[in-house]
Amino acid sequence: MAKNNKVIKEQNVYQNLLERYEEMNDFLLNLIEDEKCAREELRYLNDFVHYKKLDEEFRYFREHAHEEYEPDLPFPYLTL
Repeated sequence: MAKNNKVIKEQNVYQNLLERYEEMNDFLLNLIEDEKCAREELRYLNDFVHYKKLDEEFRYFREHAHEEYEPDLPFPYLTL
């Protein structure tokens, strides 16, 4: 009987570990997909800046922008 309880406990531990692995795998797959979408979006933004000939303006903004906080917004935004 004690052996059966030990086997059942080990099976439960294994099942819990398997469930956690599947959760983490799903999380990582979603993270990889989000990163792929973000890279594609960044590519479009970079090409748009170049297409509109805004490279110098973007460089100036990147070098001189600072974060501004507003109590109505949950996060700061960049502004000149």
